[in-house]
Amino acid sequence: MTEEVASNLKELLTTKQIPLLSSREQFRLADIVECIATVEKHRRSIDDNAGRFLLFFRQHALNESQKGPISWREIIWAFHSGSQDILADLVSRHFNGRMLWQHAKACGIFMWMTDINALVRTFILCYQALQLTAAACSVRNHSSKRVHQDGREESS
Repeated sequence: MTEEVASNLKELLTTKQIPLLSSREQFRLADIVECIATVEKHRRSIDDNAGRFLLFFRQHALNESQKGPISWREIIWAFHSGSQDILADLVSRHFNGRMLWQHAKACGIFMWMTDINALVRTFILCYQALQLTAAACSVRNHSSKRVHQDGREESS
């Protein structure tokens, strides 16, 4: 399936009613088509195990009812992939290039990454993102407080 075919199919699925499918089932089918198109787009640069992981990772990310981490089956596919560097990049891009701890946990990256240097780099990036988030919260909280001359703080 090419990107063009997937795009056309998804457009049809989101605009036309298919008999015997509920609207929810039809939108789910459109999401599956989008996931398959994503895997096909990267097919030349990833192996089969990475493709399996990516397919189910994208489905997991699109399914709002699944709030927990991805299943161990997908983690095992990623673990056995020879394309982990590309896979890690694709997962990071999914999160707009800013891997937070909850993202790393949701995709299981610390469980499937086998390159220790890449693992450490990813962990450091998650930690730095956490520090930036904490610093932003601190600045926001500090700027919302008014300090009186006697040293008392008052929230505004």
